[in-house]
Amino acid sequence: MLYHYTSAAALNSILHNSPSDRGICFWATRFDCFGDHKEYKLGVETIRRLLPRIEASLQPDRQVAHLFDWDEIYNNQSYFWPYVISYTSTFDNDYMWEEYADNSKGVVLALDDSRPIQLLNTTLFMIKSCLYLGKIDEESITKEIESEYFNAAFGMLQGPRQEVAFALLQNNPQFFVRLIALYLLSFVAPRIKDGKFHKEQETRAIISSPLPNTELLFQPPLAIEEQLVKYMELAKQMMANEKSRKRANGDVVFYKELYLPSSILTKIYVKDKSIVGDIHQILNDKGYKNIGVVLV
Repeated sequence: MLYHYTSAAALNSILHNSPSDRGICFWATRFDCFGDHKEYKLGVETIRRLLPRIEASLQPDRQVAHLFDWDEIYNNQSYFWPYVISYTSTFDNDYMWEEYADNSKGVVLALDDSRPIQLLNTTLFMIKSCLYLGKIDEESITKEIESEYFNAAFGMLQGPRQEVAFALLQNNPQFFVRLIALYLLSFVAPRIKDGKFHKEQETRAIISSPLPNTELLFQPPLAIEEQLVKYMELAKQMMANEKSRKRANGDVVFYKELYLPSSILTKIYVKDKSIVGDIHQILNDKGYKNIGVVLV
């Protein structure tokens, strides 16, 4: 089970009509709009620091550590940026109630992540736990980076277009490993957090780059210049599809909508007895009459 802490007002926006494959809509926040603006940078710099241990035995043209340059990543509009939704592993975390559920006056959504989910308008998606620096030893974090590095490589080489992937590796190895670097930027860097946040016990749903599941990798190998042009076109298209809103302090937040089926919602937890009736009303209005409200 996964749990999402939020306000009662946000619950009303999250729930769409039920039953539906588009019954629940979460907002996945773009990395540069996180509350901690240094968070994603910490992940990128950690990978850059630890990757040489993993790549020591690889040929120079197969190494990607040098690609994890923060300034280049942050200022390059052709990079795909991760969008994140935060969940946690427990429904009764005092720290989370205070920080993310309207000072304990909000709600916690209980979501059954074991149920099959077919995502709409999303090409790459992952749900994984965060890695807290200082709370997890560097050897374990290095092993996780190494595991994801080879998951990305083998995923392409053993996928439905493995002939194209092998041809790309042979003819344009620099571009092949760049795809691996993009995967690490997308799905590992956003999971690395400062140890001071370990009380969150956070699991993240991450939406990111369409690569390598798009036709870019599935078509016959192109010249490297043509591949990069195609890649930049996809990046611009993705950025054009994002939405924005304003926080109470006036800051603009960029996000993408992630629709999940209403069937994954199992119950709602509340800590403030006075809002139980309001939550029941929201659930009834949205068509979730069978969802229980549990007071903790």
